[in-house]
Amino acid sequence: MKVYVASKWEERPRVQAVMAYLRSFGHTITYDWTHCEQFSQEQAQRDVQGVMDADILIFIAEEDLPYKGAYVEFGIAVARGIPIYVTGNAIDQCIFTLLPNVHRGLPDLFRLIEEGGL
Repeated sequence: MKVYVASKWEERPRVQAVMAYLRSFGHTITYDWTHCEQFSQEQAQRDVQGVMDADILIFIAEEDLPYKGAYVEFGIAVARGIPIYVTGNAIDQCIFTLLPNVHRGLPDLFRLIEEGGL
């Protein structure tokens, strides 16, 4: 499975931990933005392509931060209709989290991965 993990720059350690977990089960991270220059046109293009190439998007929103770019990535995933897994409550005010392809929390996703369902 190909996965894009969206979040805020400040949450890189958590994003890296989730990506390492996914890789340990053989999944592909479509783009690892956690080691890149934070603000450039090239970075933005790679982020968009990472979401476009993904089978699912994970949105880590566990801290009270402005998730500006991650909201764009979330929107791309919504438009594509791919499954989205949100962890944390920081984006609860976004009406689009109520869509049927948006799931809350990572435990269900991780259970599917561990059982070989994904």
